[in-house]
Order: sequence, then C-alpha cells, then structure tokens
Amino acid sequence: MAKLNRADTAPAPAAPAPALPVTALGLTGYLFIGTAAVLIPSVMPFITDEYMATGLTLTAIGLIFPARAVGGILGNLLAGIASDRLGYSKLVWIAALALAASMVLVAGAGLWLLFLAGFALISIVQASLTTGINAMVADANRDSRARALNVLHGVYAVGATISPLVFAVVLEQGVPWRWTMAATGLIWLAYGAGALLLVRRISPSTASPAVPAPPAAGEPVRAQDPEQKKTPKGGVMASIFSSVWDELQDVLTANLGMLRNVGFLSLFLIAFIYNGVAFSLLGWVALFMQESAGFSTFSSISMISVFYVALTAGRFLCAAYAERLGYAATLLILAAGLVLTYPLVIFSTTAAPLVIGIFLTGLTLSGLFPTALAYGTRLYPQHSGAVTGVLNVAMTIGTMLPPLWTAVFSDLWSFQTALGINYTMALLLLAVCLYLTRLEPRTKS
Repeated sequence: MAKLNRADTAPAPAAPAPALPVTALGLTGYLFIGTAAVLIPSVMPFITDEYMATGLTLTAIGLIFPARAVGGILGNLLAGIASDRLGYSKLVWIAALALAASMVLVAGAGLWLLFLAGFALISIVQASLTTGINAMVADANRDSRARALNVLHGVYAVGATISPLVFAVVLEQGVPWRWTMAATGLIWLAYGAGALLLVRRISPSTASPAVPAPPAAGEPVRAQDPEQKKTPKGGVMASIFSSVWDELQDVLTANLGMLRNVGFLSLFLIAFIYNGVAFSLLGWVALFMQESAGFSTFSSISMISVFYVALTAGRFLCAAYAERLGYAATLLILAAGLVLTYPLVIFSTTAAPLVIGIFLTGLTLSGLFPTALAYGTRLYPQHSGAVTGVLNVAMTIGTMLPPLWTAVFSDLWSFQTALGINYTMALLLLAVCLYLTRLEPRTKS
C-alpha cells in the first residue's frame, strides 16, 4: 500500500519502464498467482483430513483464512514501503523469490500452529507481489486501465481455472498435497529469476544502489561528519524499525483519508464483498462436494475450475465493454446478476443445478474487483499504488471473515445455511452499486 504524497522526502520518480515488457511480466506473474490462489482450496479436503485426525474442529481449521488475511494486510502495508524504495518492478522479482522460499519451507511444516504462521508468511509475500503487479500494470497502461486490469485479472482466472484440474489429477494419483505446495514454490523461483533478468534489461538502474541527491541550488555543501558514517550495531535495527513504524503510520493516515471519500469507501465494500462471496464458496466447496454429494477427488476439485472458467470469460467480456458501458454501470450489471443467480448455489440439492450456480456466480463476480480498481485509479490517478493497496486490504479482509463464519455456521447448522447468510453480502453489493451509478456523473474526470 503506497502513501498518497510525500513529495518533500520521496525520491525522484524513475523513468517509466516500457509498457509492453512490463505488462507481459505482470500477465505472466498473474497467471502464476492464479495457480497459487487455488492451491489451498484444491488441497483443503486433504488438509482437513490430516488435521481433523489430530482432533481439530472445522472451525479451528477455518483459521487458515484469517491467517491468510492478516498476512495479506501486512503484505499490502509493506508493499507500499518497499515500492517507495525499490520501485514496483524490483519489488515484483524480490517478492517472487521470497514467495518461492516461503512455500517450500511451509510445505515441510507439520505442526498446525507452525503451518498457520508459515501460511501467514506466504500471504505477506504474495500480497506484496500482487500489489506490485497491479500497480505496475496500471501505471504502464494509464490510457486504458479498465481494459488492462480486466485482462490482467482474466489471465489470473486462466491460471486459476487450469490449476485445479492439474492438482486434482496429481492428488488423485496419490501424490502428497505438501509436494504440490513445494512444486508451486519452484514455479515462483523460475518466475522470480526471469523477472530479475527482465528488470535489469529494461531498467538497469534498478540494480544499482541509490546515491545521495546533489544539493539544491544555493545550498551549501556539508561535509559528512566521520562519526555520522558509523552507526552502532545496536542502533541499526532500532533505526530500521523506527523507520518502518513511521512509514506504516504515514501509510495508514494517508489511506484512511482516502476512505473518507464515500465513493472510494463504496469501492472498498465492493472489493470486500467480491472476495468474501468467492472465498466463502471456493474455500469449502471441494470439501462439501466430496463429503455431502459424494464427488470423487477429481470431480470435487473441478468445481473450482468451473468457477474460474466463468470468471475468465466474464473478465474478458468486462475488458471489452467496461469502458463503453461505464464503470458504475458495469458494476451494477454484475451485482444484479449475482443477486439473481447466487440462490442456485444456496438451494440446489443435486449436482447439475449446483454446478450451474457455481458457474453463474463466477460469471457475475468476474469484473467486480478489476473494474472497482479502475474506478479507484480514476478517482486518484496519481496514486495507483495506494488505491491498489487499500482495495487489496479490503479483499484480504474478505478472505478472512466470510470463510471463517462459513466454517462456524457449517459446524452449527449446514453449508447451505452458511451460504444463505452470505447472500446478504450480494444484497449489500447491489445497494452499493446502485449508489455508485448516481455518484459516477460527479466523479468522471
């Protein structure tokens, strides 16, 4: 999450990187992010079996979603600090390599609390990577942000569509689920290395350390006190933590200011509801289909692919029409569609209507976040990093609360009852989008 404005202390902006290679780098990264995003939903039945055998309840296992969300929020905050110092391109390859290392380490974690902590670490790094890619692509395509971001998230959906099928085939052959996590880490290792090479080619200066800025005209040149060059070892860490804390305070203050804008607050709610509805369904659907409907491992995990097939198609449709229809109108159409189609998921008692409901839910959720992100960058065109970070925080909160309360209500009553409670989010979404259609004429630039 980036700060809105610190012109007095921020370094001079670097020359923009060429749009085509930067966009290609972002698209490739988002393809792999789609793969990583569906890994946990795909292996959730295996995680549940392994840890319920140790005496954990479904609610306790559901804590994996808050762990992910807390890590995501911290990652978005740290992404703003890192991007100020490194630039988005450099942040992307560093985060990719860190993600590779953390996934391999967590694949070997056996204790539940250690697994939760490691998964939070993965989420911190992945959120930083996601924020960096979104802002990098938005800045590289300033004349067509909605189109570029919908295509970006459409590519994410392609990765999320294909990957569950691959995971299902591998897992059905008896390959341990932890091996799939380690293999996904190796994918990020290859991507991070490739991103490093590309960034150094298109922007060699990013590989060099920053040098002090020359004094302003008329400012006397001061010799540095030799004693100032030496920092006591004990003071180094204190200085770093103090700097990070100051940055976090600035980030929070600036971005809370954005949320005082009622239009942007509406976009925050849209991002929350989008991920809340999606993850409360995707996080548990494979387990539900396997235990309640008697689906095989392959068929139950394939439901995630059904969702993402629809999400992919919908995002490319939104990429084609969002600019012409207008952002608010696009959001309203999607919200109305969700209100009409989500009851199929809630009330279906056989496989066919449930599959149709999952497909239509993915279709109507498809363009909500990228279109909301484009709307936000239009409200704050000079602060795409801050907009991306704030809306990503909304999404990470959406991955925390609704999936957790879905587990609690499923433990108390049933999965259908939990989904029925989640339907209130669809109704709230419709109300928010109706408000935005009235607000948009006043916010168009």
